[in-house]
Amino acid sequence: WIDHRDAIPGNNYAGSIVRAIKGSDFVILILSEHSMGSAQVLNEVNSAVNNNTKIITFKIDDQNLSDDMEYYLGTTHWLMANSNPIDTHISKLINAIGTCQPTDISHKETISILTDDGQVSADKMKCRMVKYYDLIKLGYTSSKIATQLVENDYITCNGIGEENEGYAEQWERFLKDSNDTFQYLINGDNKIVGNWSIVCLTEETYKKAEKGELVEVELNDDNTELIVLPGEYYGYILAIEILPEYRSVENYNLIIDSFLTQLEKYSDEGVFFKKWCMNVFGRDIEALVKKLGFTFKCDNKVFGKIYTCDFVPLPKVPLLNKRTRLIENYGKL
Repeated sequence: WIDHRDAIPGNNYAGSIVRAIKGSDFVILILSEHSMGSAQVLNEVNSAVNNNTKIITFKIDDQNLSDDMEYYLGTTHWLMANSNPIDTHISKLINAIGTCQPTDISHKETISILTDDGQVSADKMKCRMVKYYDLIKLGYTSSKIATQLVENDYITCNGIGEENEGYAEQWERFLKDSNDTFQYLINGDNKIVGNWSIVCLTEETYKKAEKGELVEVELNDDNTELIVLPGEYYGYILAIEILPEYRSVENYNLIIDSFLTQLEKYSDEGVFFKKWCMNVFGRDIEALVKKLGFTFKCDNKVFGKIYTCDFVPLPKVPLLNKRTRLIENYGKL
């Protein structure tokens, strides 16, 4: 986690650091005269201790521990790196990091998660798809959902910026107004670890998007449409994503099955999509959308690759060939 790259623009900076520490298996403290004199470093050490995040201390000079650091680190072991060659110490640090990594994910914490029929036991890493009001029942607010989605985007989309990300406040309105168009992959802790989300564009805006001229911060009430009546729409996929540690065939299947099931429900209600467009940021999603029949169109003017798909008639690809209701309903057009 690197502050200038991964801290989310517009969010409280201190809060971003705390969330990063909470979400980490361990932190590395480069301990020196200068870091011991930093109030910010001390705050970060305090946050790691309070959140039971393991600290690997890498001491690069002979300075004695300050009283404050001794309070947190006095009984812990640290790596001494105050002599040359530094490469030897770096190798030891790498080995120490390796011992902190989970070696067997079969030994997972078992916790309780909320389902429609009450409390059930589940794996912390076991995931399931839920909708907006499921998250509300679990204690989320619309603001918390939108903020989590933006944070996940910055984790999964290396190089994304504000223009192609937008703002949590912007997405909060979309996910409340049309909550079926945002669906979420959550783990056993009920944390959002993936999602798919779409909007419907006006025809003019869709043409702009397929040329790579649209950035998502521009999306608003004037250039998007709500799905309120049967008809044909221009679809734009905002995101299909999964946090790195949850990327598995099983979870990709959950995401895609949820997406296609929703398209089937829409087609049952007379809602169809003429075309689809997506600005793709990752290799995994690039491979996935190709499986759905998307083809590369052009580069986005800021960042990403534009993929499009004509959906009438349905592309003849294995993922869609199994969807008999979808085929039947679109075949009536």
